[in-house]
Amino acid sequence: MTGTGKVLARAFHDDPMFTFIEPDAERRAAVLPWFFGAAARLGTKYGSLDERPGRAAVIWLLPGHADLGLREMTGSGLVAAPFKLGLSAFRRFVAITTAFERAQREVIRQPFLYLFILGVDPTEQGRGHGSALITSALSQASNEGHPCYLETTNEANVPFYERHGFEVASEKTPEGLPRFWTMVRPPD
Repeated sequence: MTGTGKVLARAFHDDPMFTFIEPDAERRAAVLPWFFGAAARLGTKYGSLDERPGRAAVIWLLPGHADLGLREMTGSGLVAAPFKLGLSAFRRFVAITTAFERAQREVIRQPFLYLFILGVDPTEQGRGHGSALITSALSQASNEGHPCYLETTNEANVPFYERHGFEVASEKTPEGLPRFWTMVRPPD
């Protein structure tokens, strides 16, 4: 999973969420591999992790696991975030993830498959890796009657997700936080 953490760190290095959480690019480059390694462990335990080694990775959380509690945080290592990120960055992390949770409760209530993280190394973007990684999970969700849900702080991602059946459910610009979109893909 170390390789996964590194790929996702490169994919999200300039993402508005992470530039907000850690404005210093050097510090961000140092801490994001740890963060995404922990996120990969979370996906492995409470959902799924699929990857194209060295190029792209996707983390899904299964229905019922979108609300991350102490058990999930401890099991993945994310409980160490205040120490790894630093107190200021951790406060910003909590602020944006709290806004995500509020927005999520406004737009979707039933059990859903949560597209937690999809990232493609910048040198590999535009080559179909992201689409290839999410297609089978989207088909399975449709077959099982589950909607899918995600948030993105990168407006450029919205058309990509729309091509895969997601619809913008809300657009939020909370005071002091980056703008973000919630998106839902209804079951077919």
